[in-house]
Parts: sequence; structure tokens; C-alpha cells
Amino acid sequence: MLTRFWTGMLLIAVLGAIVLQLAAPGSALVALVAGFVLVVAGTLLVGRVSHTPAALPALVATLCEMRHTRRTKTEGVLQLSGFLQAATHFRYGKIRPAEDAARQIPDPVLRRGTLLVFDGFQRPQLAIALQRPMAEERELLLRPVDLLRAMAGYAPSLGMFGTLLGLLQMLFGAGGGDVHQMGAAMGFAMITTVYGLVFSNLLLKPLAAQVEQRNRRQLALGLMAVQAVMMLYDRHHPEYIRDVLNNRRVSQAAPQTGFSSVVGFAR
Repeated sequence: MLTRFWTGMLLIAVLGAIVLQLAAPGSALVALVAGFVLVVAGTLLVGRVSHTPAALPALVATLCEMRHTRRTKTEGVLQLSGFLQAATHFRYGKIRPAEDAARQIPDPVLRRGTLLVFDGFQRPQLAIALQRPMAEERELLLRPVDLLRAMAGYAPSLGMFGTLLGLLQMLFGAGGGDVHQMGAAMGFAMITTVYGLVFSNLLLKPLAAQVEQRNRRQLALGLMAVQAVMMLYDRHHPEYIRDVLNNRRVSQAAPQTGFSSVVGFAR
């Protein structure tokens, strides 16, 4: 219901911008505002219609999360305190405290893998069980990037639509001889192209690149979580696990390899 509401609001904004420009062809301020609303609201509307209903809210949530993690300086960091506490209890045979500590692990892959180790899963079973959450996480991470790149292509098209609309308005008004009206229509035609190019190349494409880089770091953290689970299965000392994971640089991991690293742990 909420998604339909915002879709309707975007559609009303686009139609309102067109009607406003046609109703007040001689106003430069109207041309600037109407062109901006047409390009921005139109891009969001086409992106909403061309993707799943959850894509646009997921994009907003991703951008908010990126801002929060940058502000708190937790981006690209695997939280190991709860895991190491669980691993310490498990090493000394304290299963119940270990399970309680494992349930407090914030990372879902690390939490699930730790609990599976405590439940007695074998190495091949662990690798298979961890593939699904990593696949789901990868799919969720790709949606905002796909939407941003799609909207980066829609924005110049909306700008061109505004340009054609302004040119038609200028030609229709040429018979009246109103130079002021023709100039405002020509300004609307040009400014929508500018809006489309700026919105696409200076906002959407850089955002897509930033989200993609953030996704690589998130997938790298997932692979680090799998490595931590496998070392826990091998009953390595918690301090050794911490040293190994802290010495790894997230940016040097290779999440693009898919599940090859995960499957490799099962051999």
C-alpha cells in the first residue's frame, strides 16, 4: 500500500510538472522548477515501475546504512567479540554459554555458522549450509546497484523528453510572436537536458560505484565469516582466529569468485 502511494505521488508530480509548464509558458522560474521535477520524479517513477516494489526502499535503506557505518566507522569491519567469546566457551566444552554468546553475534553468516558448528555439523554440511545465506545476501546487495545504474540511464532520457516538450511548446507559440514565451520554452527545453545529465553523471553513477564498492566489502566480510567458522570447526585457538582475521585486508578479498572459496573449505 505504501509503495502504491509513493508511485502515485511520483506520477502526480510528473504530470503536474508538465501541466505547470504548459499553463505558464512565459515564466523562467516555472521552467526551472518544472524541469527539475520532471527529470527527478520521472526518473524515480520509471525506476520504480521497471523494478520490483522493494527495490527503491532497499536502495534508500542501503544509502542510510552506508551513511551510518561511515559515521560510526564500522564499515568493512567484522565484529568478532561475540564470536571469540563463543569460541572460547566452545574450546573448553561449555556448550550452553557458547550457544548463548553465539546468538548475540551481529553478522548473520557468522552467527549461523557458529551455531551449526555447535550442533555438530560436518565440514561439507557447513559449506553447503552457508552457501544459501551468502547467495541471498549477494542478491540483496545487487538490487540497489542495478536500480541506480538503470536510473542513470533513465535520467538523460527524461531530460530529452523535456527538451522535445519545450521545443514543441516553442514552435506552437511561434505563431503568436511572443518572444518572451518562446525564450522561456527554449529555456525549459535546454534545462531539462542539463538536469538529466547532471542527475545521471554527477549523482546516480557515483552513488552506484560507491554502493558497488560497499557490496564488495560486504561479500568479503562474508567470506571472512566463513573462514572463521571453518577455523572454529577445526578447534583453533580463539586468539589465533582473531590474529588471522585481523591480518586480512577486506579490500584484498575476492568476493567475485562466488562460492569457490566456500566450497574450498569443505575439501
